[in-house]
Amino acid sequence: MKKFSVLILAAILLAACQQGPERYTQNSPEIDTVKKLIANYNSKTYDTSMYADTSKTLYNTKENPMSPAETIAYHQETDKTYKSRSFLDKDQEYEMVLTDDGNTWVNCWLYWQGTLAANNQQYSIPIHLTYQFVDGKIVEEVGHWDPSALVLAMQEIEKMNTMSVDEKAIHSAITNITKAWNTNDKEMMASGMTSNFTRTENGNTIAKNPKDYAGFMDIYHGAFPDFTVKIDKTFISGNKVYMNWTCTGTNTGSFMENQPTNKKIKTQGFSVWTFNKEGKAIQEDAFYDNLVVYTQLGITPK
Repeated sequence: MKKFSVLILAAILLAACQQGPERYTQNSPEIDTVKKLIANYNSKTYDTSMYADTSKTLYNTKENPMSPAETIAYHQETDKTYKSRSFLDKDQEYEMVLTDDGNTWVNCWLYWQGTLAANNQQYSIPIHLTYQFVDGKIVEEVGHWDPSALVLAMQEIEKMNTMSVDEKAIHSAITNITKAWNTNDKEMMASGMTSNFTRTENGNTIAKNPKDYAGFMDIYHGAFPDFTVKIDKTFISGNKVYMNWTCTGTNTGSFMENQPTNKKIKTQGFSVWTFNKEGKAIQEDAFYDNLVVYTQLGITPK
């Protein structure tokens, strides 16, 4: 009987040890605090009361932590860059974890969406934020995200601001040419060309006027209805534009007398566009490997 009692006591103690404090949850006052912080950001109602006075904030770095006041100032300054910005309501995930060291952390995974005021373009970025709590207050905030798309956009905007009037006109023309390609808008394309516009492909002339060029566009949009051109890099020098581009599409139509393969293509190339004093294109010299497309489609060129 005595042994049996000892076993019962041991079982009770073991169960008590196993229960311990809750190590993981998706519902807690700390999570509610973080949700309130996110809501404040969306409404631009900045509040430091949920931070400890000594709290440190680090965004995409381990250096130069910001105080609560500096964090608010950082958000207010970056707000000037955007026409609108907020964390999206959908696909939000929150969890609270008690570490082996006894530290309390709240992790959240969110999608941020913003529209730059300078170019009116919208960007969506996944962001991971984590907060350490002590006595109900945030003592550390760490954020990680990939800012590449925004950085490149800002660099492009800065470059535009330093361009001459002629360079801006050429840049605008390239934007319209790209848009015309992606929408198969032959009228828009022709409006930016001279009547004797010429296109060469790897040194061979394939178009001697805008009408010829329109036929060239139809070949690709007929074979690849989702045909898309993306400009990877541009450099303007005088009346010439040097640019690297990437084309993608799905082969659901006849291509060069070959039946549709339903395969996707991705090909890259380089073009030199020449413009006259009125900002109209007079020539394009394109360079790329035709065999790349045929190989991806699994067909043999005739």
